[in-house]
Amino acid sequence: MWLRPFTNTHARGRPLPLRDLRLAVGFFAGCLILYVLGGPRVMGGDLPVWQAVLPVLVLCTTTAFRSTVPLVAVAVGTLTVGVQMAAGGGLGPLLVYTDLLYAAALYGAPLLCRVLQFGTVAATLAATVALVVIGDRSEGVTTGVLIALVLISPVWTAVLIRNHKERADAERQRAAQIDRLAELDRKTVLQTERTRMARELHDLVANHLSAIAIHSSAVLSLTEAQREKDGTAEQDPVLQALSVIRENSVQGLAEMRRMVVLLRSDRGVADDWDRPQLNALGALVEQARPAADAAALTLHTDLPETFPEVSSVIEVTAYRIVQEALTNVLKHASAGRVRICCEAGGEQLTISVDSPLARPDGRARQRPVEQLMTGAGAGLAGMSERAALVGGSFDAGPDRTAPGRWRVRAVLPLTQNP
Repeated sequence: MWLRPFTNTHARGRPLPLRDLRLAVGFFAGCLILYVLGGPRVMGGDLPVWQAVLPVLVLCTTTAFRSTVPLVAVAVGTLTVGVQMAAGGGLGPLLVYTDLLYAAALYGAPLLCRVLQFGTVAATLAATVALVVIGDRSEGVTTGVLIALVLISPVWTAVLIRNHKERADAERQRAAQIDRLAELDRKTVLQTERTRMARELHDLVANHLSAIAIHSSAVLSLTEAQREKDGTAEQDPVLQALSVIRENSVQGLAEMRRMVVLLRSDRGVADDWDRPQLNALGALVEQARPAADAAALTLHTDLPETFPEVSSVIEVTAYRIVQEALTNVLKHASAGRVRICCEAGGEQLTISVDSPLARPDGRARQRPVEQLMTGAGAGLAGMSERAALVGGSFDAGPDRTAPGRWRVRAVLPLTQNP
């Protein structure tokens, strides 16, 4: 229990690093080379070979645990070096012991590091004073300097490196905290802007759409009552157009309310909110038929019975492209046949809407091809941006294979690109 402050809990349970194993093998091989080149005194005085090699083997084995259990490693190393020095000393064990001191000060617990700092200084001073008092002063000072190199130098070198690593870790943590705070600020600003946009949409656009829906409904109700009173069976084309206006205003109001809810929430478009779906494209075309009939347009659809599983972003993108293409057809196309086609094959979804070019009658302004291609183009730009955001392609312009026709074509991936 009392050893817990000296234990590095972060290293507990970790496997032996391959670096320490290589270092232990290298130290043992180096000591054997010193023994061969320098004779017995390098390893342990005049001791037999096995008694000289055994302490080195123990120290090198302990080196393999220098970073995982530094307290045990330095304790075993100190005991082994003490016994070996009492038996005759040697250079090889001292060199291995300096690395154990370095590793204990670098990887050990903070308390162990402080104990080694003061302990090595105290041991060096005590040994130097004892040698000076007992023996020759010059030899005692020289031996004290050597002891300082063996004990103090590795420990204080490790302390410098440890302090540098701790400062670097603190700076990294501070930088990560600043990044988190900046991300929180960004999300707060984004949510504030979304809330402001939702408020503007609700207070301005939604109110206007509500007024259109209410007034058109009131006119239709009064007219229906008058028709029942007069017994008239026919319905005025103007009233048909007014009915289409009411239906579209109600639908636009519902879409606006969904958008306001989305802006006021912190969910992304990938969440399960009430979004347009590919299976609703048929219903979208049916809703546009009254307006198309009034403009002498015939809508033909070529849609699959069931669409494949796609991400919500792709689904919303495809639905909005078809919706905007139909809006442009009703605004600009001349009388004739309109074809809406969706094909899912391979890994992509192909959407095409082709229609007659500019309307020649007086129900809307006649626009030549040049004006269509160089006008404001907000709808075309929006469709192109939607396709690009999901990694698809978009093209709109006169159909070269069918003169007098305008074609909108979008190719979307079935899965959203990362």
